[in-house]
Amino acid sequence: MTDQPDGTGPTATSDALAGTEWSIVSLDDVPVVEDAQPLVVAFGHDGRVSGTTGVNHLTASYSVTAEYLTFGPLATTRRAGPPALMEQEHRVVQSLAGMCPFELTADTLSIDGPVGRVELVSTVPRPAAPVEREMSRPAEG
Repeated sequence: MTDQPDGTGPTATSDALAGTEWSIVSLDDVPVVEDAQPLVVAFGHDGRVSGTTGVNHLTASYSVTAEYLTFGPLATTRRAGPPALMEQEHRVVQSLAGMCPFELTADTLSIDGPVGRVELVSTVPRPAAPVEREMSRPAEG
């Protein structure tokens, strides 16, 4: 995100994560709680990340370089939930903090946060590979 020349505020970003949405599948090699709402993280074109923790919603600023994904201070709503989900939320919030090395493929995003690795998969399915069809030729004769 960059400031506009006239100082009126941030402009759109076009980094590799802008406009993508991911589902958290594990936190430090522990699968997410299955009966919770999906843990979704979306990166906006405005330099903001938003999502869900299983109980609450989260939001923060973010920036990306070739090696690091950096999160600004994370804010969440303040709902209470079952102990297992609150523990999971705590791990999500603590993992998506500060400057984090990351790996990005077309379908996966891995973030090495302060308390462990967060593994995410894209919520947008890849298009199916085109089916090759043999062209039929008119019979010679």
